[in-house]
Amino acid sequence: MPRDRVIKNYSYRLDHDTGFAPHVAAEVCTLCGCKTKSIEVWAQPGSWVVGIGGNGTGKPNLLIYAMEVESNLTISELRRRSPDLTGYLRGHEISRLARVLVSRRFYYFGDNAISLPSELRKGLMIGGRGCRKVNRNYIDSLVAHLEMMNYSIGKHGDPNNPASQAPTRCGCSRGVSEPRLIAI
Repeated sequence: MPRDRVIKNYSYRLDHDTGFAPHVAAEVCTLCGCKTKSIEVWAQPGSWVVGIGGNGTGKPNLLIYAMEVESNLTISELRRRSPDLTGYLRGHEISRLARVLVSRRFYYFGDNAISLPSELRKGLMIGGRGCRKVNRNYIDSLVAHLEMMNYSIGKHGDPNNPASQAPTRCGCSRGVSEPRLIAI
């Protein structure tokens, strides 16, 4: 990896967990249409994205998912390479140039969201909207914790909120003109 390419990791608080963003299917986790002006643009292969439950998820302050980004492509690029991974995006108001984060190394808990030890909560939690850069040490500790708890990579639950209530576009970024980024 070139010296000037520093991998950055991010966490954010989910407003809801409908199965749209993140979306898990066929042993792949994708994120598109939620953090369109921040994480979905900034994350690169090797970045980790951590989603913590907000009040709307029914699982506040619990780990909903964590994914290591394998690729960051536009919807058009992903549709050409793997059309089966973009089917869930049809009918939603998302630009074909929007970014899609793709991961095969992820932990999705959804309705089985898990509590994290206080030392991990300190480094991963964010109080409100926006996202937070996360130090690599916290990511390494998170993965070690999940492995110690015998969680395998993959899906460990279903979405918390009914898909019938899914908005046409994820509401997380609605009304936010500039993303708020908190560095630690």
